[in-house]
Amino acid sequence: SSGINAEYGGILSNISAFCGAMLVLIFLQYIVLSSCDTCGQDRLVLGDWLISHGQPRLLEAPIPPLVSTVTTDPYTDLSNPPPSLDVFCAMQWSNDTKTSSGLRKYRLKNFATETEAAAANYSITHKGHCGSCSSLQDLGVYIRQNLTDATRKCAIEGILSKNLQKQCLKKIGFSNPCISIWSYNIKNTRSECLWTCLWSKIRNEPFNKPDGILNHCLQCDEDKSGPNFKYFSGRTRRNRGIPSAIHRPDSQVYFMEHCYWYGDL
Repeated sequence: SSGINAEYGGILSNISAFCGAMLVLIFLQYIVLSSCDTCGQDRLVLGDWLISHGQPRLLEAPIPPLVSTVTTDPYTDLSNPPPSLDVFCAMQWSNDTKTSSGLRKYRLKNFATETEAAAANYSITHKGHCGSCSSLQDLGVYIRQNLTDATRKCAIEGILSKNLQKQCLKKIGFSNPCISIWSYNIKNTRSECLWTCLWSKIRNEPFNKPDGILNHCLQCDEDKSGPNFKYFSGRTRRNRGIPSAIHRPDSQVYFMEHCYWYGDL
């Protein structure tokens, strides 16, 4: 009996050691993934730098056509979204500065391949064409925080007032062009997924189910609002390799680094 107990205790000890090792590996993996897209820089520091140095007013012409404010609701046109080309949105710092601020201007341009962008001395900023959220200001917003809870708060405020919702999105740090597509996206998701999302909230569903698929609310948003948002915003968390509280399959993520700041952070 004592021999069996000793053997059983040894098995438990091995299991405990294995679990502990796995937890350490998971933690280390999280640390690596949470900083690899920022070249090891602090997310808040780099995010704040990009927000202050990447405003759309610093963009030089020619500006890609979709890098603009969305003025009409894309969800009311059943032909949207248009076909999207398999391209890359890239940026390049200019030697010119904005007179009033002394900040360097920059350019955004679509390239067919990563190789073409590199040959033109441009840095890829996300996969897919440039859109309303492709400014470096909006990149900074995505880098510095998990947006899922923050934008949900804005959506709730939007039930009371469109202006409250806009001010909430502006407080997060989004540029005005990016706010325009976020506003239409929130409006459509509220219309299409309100009761589904309320039920998910009541049930306190995690973002991902045990098998990894999205909960009912996020899946509704993905299906009903996702295609237009991806097309008009240009930049998403997935196509720029930024960690998110919502788990996505690796096949949906474009892993990359954002190492194109100038001077000191």
